[in-house]
Amino acid sequence: MKHKIKKIGIKLFKLGVSIEMKNRIKKIGINLFKLGVSIAAIWWVLSNISFRKVIDVISTANVYYLAAAFFFIMLSFIFQAFRQNLSFRNTGANLSQRLNMKLFWLGMFYNLFLPGGIGGDGYKVYLVNKYRKNGIKKNIGTMLVNRISGLVAIGMITVGLYYLSGLHFPFGSAAWIGIPALYIFYYYVLRFFFKSFLNIHAGLFWWSMAVQMMQFLSALFILFSFHQSTDLFDYLFLFFVSAIATAVPITIGGIGLRETAVYAGAQALNLNVELCIALSIMFFIISAIISFGGLYWVFFPPFRREPVSDQAAAESSELAE
Repeated sequence: MKHKIKKIGIKLFKLGVSIEMKNRIKKIGINLFKLGVSIAAIWWVLSNISFRKVIDVISTANVYYLAAAFFFIMLSFIFQAFRQNLSFRNTGANLSQRLNMKLFWLGMFYNLFLPGGIGGDGYKVYLVNKYRKNGIKKNIGTMLVNRISGLVAIGMITVGLYYLSGLHFPFGSAAWIGIPALYIFYYYVLRFFFKSFLNIHAGLFWWSMAVQMMQFLSALFILFSFHQSTDLFDYLFLFFVSAIATAVPITIGGIGLRETAVYAGAQALNLNVELCIALSIMFFIISAIISFGGLYWVFFPPFRREPVSDQAAAESSELAE
């Protein structure tokens, strides 16, 4: 009898190992596919543009305007952190703003520099659940509703930029319908799939709008730094369209996909391709510099048995009701 139990135990262990190995191989395969798409996309873009001209555009940038762009990108990240904490507190995770900011910066570092593995969002889900025990599903919901509200805000701003630009598309005069349609879509997605976040849907939306407005200003100042003073809304329209394109999860951290969208869009809209690529690259460089600060929290993890303050607990319970 003992021998049979032992054999069953060995079989179950081997089965578990086999499943784990299959999952690892699947993850590696997916990441290799994404890496291949990123490399292919970047190679295709570089082979169709004059990279020397892109470097020339970047090298002549006005540092004062770049400093303003840096400030607004930093501000957009801070607003994202506030939005994140609104969502986490809604799930019962009692995070102080200070702890939340540390966690957010750590997540930014992982998202940018280690995008193929667990990723920043996954690591935040893991850490918050480990130290606050509020539930994996709730934390995954937090990440998803933040992204959905962000995409809705990007979509609305893109529609607004279309009207401000000199661009003309078939049936473009009716584009305004997209603004209320996007909000209705956002509201009902939360109502049917993320009901627990419905009570904070307006707060999430306005934080997302604040985030995207800061990114709008940062892109505008990058264009100013490149001595661009005409067709600004045309370039900004394409910038936001390319941001929507990066939401498609087929590349490593969106690398390559945004540049491909920028190149194709610039060609279709008769914009300066090298200037559009330079805008995309400069925005990425500034974001990377800011995100690199999250490396500190890799060595000094945000959660250090930080006591939950009575005020944070009270705020969280009020939001959760």
